[in-house]
Amino acid sequence: MVATTLAAEVRRPAVAGAFYPGDRASLEAEVGGFLRAAPKGGPAPLAVIVPHAGYVYSGATAAKAFAPLAGAAVRRVILLGPSHYSGHAGGALPDPKVTAFATPLGELPIDREVAARLRSQPEFAGPGRAHDQEHCLEVELPFLQATVGAVPIVPILVGPGTSRELTVRMARALVEVIEPGTVIVASSDFTHHGAAYGHAPFGQGRDVGPRLVSLGRATAERAAALDARGFWQQVEASDDSVCGARPITVLLELLGHAFEGGGTVVDVTTSGAVSGSWSQVVTYAAVSYTGAWRGWRDAAVPAPLGELTTAERSALLALARATLGSHLNHDESLADWFAAHAVAGNLATPAGTFVTVHNTGAKARRDGRLRGCIGVMEAVEPLVDAVINAATSAAHDPRFPDLDPTELAAVTLEVSVLSPMRPVASPELIEMGRHGVLLSKGGRRAVFLPQVATETGWDRDRFLSQLSLKAGLSADAWREGAQFEVFTAQVFGEEE
Repeated sequence: MVATTLAAEVRRPAVAGAFYPGDRASLEAEVGGFLRAAPKGGPAPLAVIVPHAGYVYSGATAAKAFAPLAGAAVRRVILLGPSHYSGHAGGALPDPKVTAFATPLGELPIDREVAARLRSQPEFAGPGRAHDQEHCLEVELPFLQATVGAVPIVPILVGPGTSRELTVRMARALVEVIEPGTVIVASSDFTHHGAAYGHAPFGQGRDVGPRLVSLGRATAERAAALDARGFWQQVEASDDSVCGARPITVLLELLGHAFEGGGTVVDVTTSGAVSGSWSQVVTYAAVSYTGAWRGWRDAAVPAPLGELTTAERSALLALARATLGSHLNHDESLADWFAAHAVAGNLATPAGTFVTVHNTGAKARRDGRLRGCIGVMEAVEPLVDAVINAATSAAHDPRFPDLDPTELAAVTLEVSVLSPMRPVASPELIEMGRHGVLLSKGGRRAVFLPQVATETGWDRDRFLSQLSLKAGLSADAWREGAQFEVFTAQVFGEEE
């Protein structure tokens, strides 16, 4: 009876014999071989990002991150991985009755005290059943058993509904359970490419391998640089199929706020390098972090928005173009931008922002100059994020067909950074060419940027009539009962 009860409380392996050998001797031999072949030396990492595919494809890459842990004084391992079977937001810990995770090499006990502390937090209220079939944490366990033994673990599955803001709150909660001897393992494969994955922008030729390695390395370098924003935005803008983007971002927020040290990309490869097949291929990356944990430090409060410098204007135009490059071509342009630019000064300050796409040459004469323009009025996010989101949206302005990658070389981009809005009592107080205008009436709203009046030559009456029409109102609706808010803008664009 006791044996039955204990067995019921141990999470049995779900993918032994499939992702890795199902018997002890074969598993010891395979993991040991990977670890012996991995480079030796260097300090033991406090955190790693490792893949979670079948060992034949990703075992050697994972071993390069795990090998330096051999013999380290590790007291606890927190495992973060993506939930492939549950759509929850935030973290999910195993059911409280589960006391250990098993592999053919034995059992690793769950640190039940830490698990209970986290489970009491709203950020970690995901379903325990998410662990039942999940492989992403299980495949890391034999490497831990071979390097640090039967160390206590805290298994956490991060759901696909986890927002960027939630990753920060999760990281803040995790700081409270980190102490000397804590290691964090973030489990993730990188790009999944092929029809079976619903993501195949690079075709099926042999050049897929180098392209995936280049993309994977650029994305992994953002992770190695502790750049949570750059990593997240690169994955999101390019629609990259990095399954563990959310658990990696939790780790990066934690490292960025509560760690002194640095990261190194130790390997990037693909399943195609083993299989020779490029019709269905996955990228694998390993990143290692060495340093020391410290207390949580909040990010600096940004200063009020000021006049943009020439360098900041150039950086924002390059950012808008890099965003469109990554979004339309699924490439690493945005990661490269973050590698070359510090997010500081006005770039880190919240501001309303619009990105405008202009046709040039014969197409401008035939179809008109405007190709897309989207943005937000309110200063709800840092300028760098606002430009990325506006550029991505401008590629899909509903007034026009979606922007095609082949158009990128023939369009120019313009960025408008807005001042805070203020109400005006009457239309007579609106200054054409200086003020942008937000018109509101009867639940309908529309906005024109300041440059609209300059570019069209409209007087105030024509300007406001067109704005009324844009809001879905009659042309004269602005004359009675409408509210007006005005703003100024710093407007700058690429040369044609």
